Amino acid sequence: MVMPGRRAVSDSGFALRPMLLERDTEREGGRAEIVAPRPARLRDAQPTRQPSSASSRPMTRRQLVLVGAGHAHLDLLAALSRKALPRGSVTMVTPDADFHYSGLLPGILAGDVAPSTATIPVTRIATAAGVTVHHTAATGLDLTARVVHLANGDVVPFDVLSLDVGSEPSALDVPGAASHAFPMRPFEAAMKLAARLQSVIADARRGAIPSVVVGAGAAGVEIAFAIAARIRRHGHTPRVTLVDPAMTDGLPLPGFMASSRRLAARALAERGIALCSARVLEVQADGVHVDDAASGRCVLPSVATAWVTGPAAPPWFVGSGLACDTQGYALADARLALDASATIFGGGDCVTLREHPHTPKAGVFAVRMAPVLAANVLAVARGRSPMRHYTPQRSFLALLSTGDGAALLRWRGVAFESRAAQWLKTRIDQSYLKRYAGLAR
Repeated sequence: MVMPGRRAVSDSGFALRPMLLERDTEREGGRAEIVAPRPARLRDAQPTRQPSSASSRPMTRRQLVLVGAGHAHLDLLAALSRKALPRGSVTMVTPDADFHYSGLLPGILAGDVAPSTATIPVTRIATAAGVTVHHTAATGLDLTARVVHLANGDVVPFDVLSLDVGSEPSALDVPGAASHAFPMRPFEAAMKLAARLQSVIADARRGAIPSVVVGAGAAGVEIAFAIAARIRRHGHTPRVTLVDPAMTDGLPLPGFMASSRRLAARALAERGIALCSARVLEVQADGVHVDDAASGRCVLPSVATAWVTGPAAPPWFVGSGLACDTQGYALADARLALDASATIFGGGDCVTLREHPHTPKAGVFAVRMAPVLAANVLAVARGRSPMRHYTPQRSFLALLSTGDGAALLRWRGVAFESRAAQWLKTRIDQSYLKRYAGLAR
C-alpha cells in the first residue's frame, strides 16, 4: 500500500480534515496517498527572466509576510530553518504561539492523547529561523498600500505575502450556538468542550450523559465517537446524537461513497450513537431544538453540544481586494498565487483553486499544497519566478478513529473497520508531528 515519494497524511475529519462535509473525490484510477509526510527539500527553479510585475521592482530586500501558521506554512518554516532569508526580512502574523495538529483532536477528546502531544512550536521554529513574530490576528488587507491590518491596531507592510489562515466555523448565527455550542476550531474552543465534558462527568451520578454533535461529516463522526468513548471510559452511559439535515437517507458522511456511509452508520449504532436528520433551530445550555423532517420539532437533551458544521471563509477576505469565490474564499491559480503579479500567495482551507474549485476544504490537501507554496513564495522573495504548480490528488486515504482502539478506513473503493487502521493512523500522525517538531531548537 505504500507508494514511495508521495506525501500524505490520514484524513481524519480534521487535520486532513477538515473537513466537515466532504465530496467523494474518488474516481476510476485515482491515487491513494498514504505515505507519512515530511518537510520537502525545496529547490527553487531558476527563471529564464525576471517577472515583469510589482515583484521585480528594484529593492535590496523584499519584505515577506506570512499570515497564519497552519499546515500550508509548515514547509515554508522548514525551508527557512534550513536556509534563512536575511534577518528582519520575514514576519509571521499568528494569534497562536503553537500549531495544534487537529488530526489528534478526536484522541484528545476521547481522553487517549494529551493536548501537548498535538503541539508544534511554530513560534520557536520561526524565531530560530530569524522570523519576526506578531502574536495577533490579521483583520484586513490593503493591496494598494501593501499592508496587513492587525487586530492590535498595527499594520505590517509587505512586498511578498502568503496567507494560511484556515477557515472559521460556519452557521454560528443559529440562535444560541455562539453561546452554548462548542466549535472545533480554533483549538482552544475544542479544548473547552473537553473541559465541559470532564466537568459533567465529574459531577454526574452513575447514569446516562446526553450530548449532541451538530454536523455528520468526517469530523462530526469522529467527534461523536470520541465523546461517547470519553463518557463510557468514566463508567457512564453515553447518549450521543449526531444531527445533520443532509442525512436525508439516514446515513452519515454525506458525499462519501455508499459503502463508507453504511460502514459508519453501523459503527455508530454499535456504540449507541443515534442519527437525526434535522435542522437545528436553537441551542441551549441543556438541549438542542431541532426540526425533524419525520417527527417535527423536538428538543434533544445535551449537556455538551459540539458544533462541527463545516468551514466558512475568513470574513475579511471579502473587501480586501483579493478575487474571491461566491463563498468568500480567495481564488488561487495553479502556482497558489492570488494576484496577477504573483506576489501574494495562499494555501490550505482559506483558498479555492480556480482550476479545481470543488477541492474539499481538508487538511490532506493543505499538506500537499505546502511544498509548492513554500517553493513559490521563497522564489519570489529571492527575486525569482514562481515555477511550481499544484494539482490536487484525485483520491486520498481516509481514517476515522472510533475512540476505542479501532478506525474506519476508506481507500478507493475499499471500506472497513479495524484496529490495524487505527495503528496506521497513529503512525502517520506521529510521523507528521515528529518531523516538524524536530525543527525547534
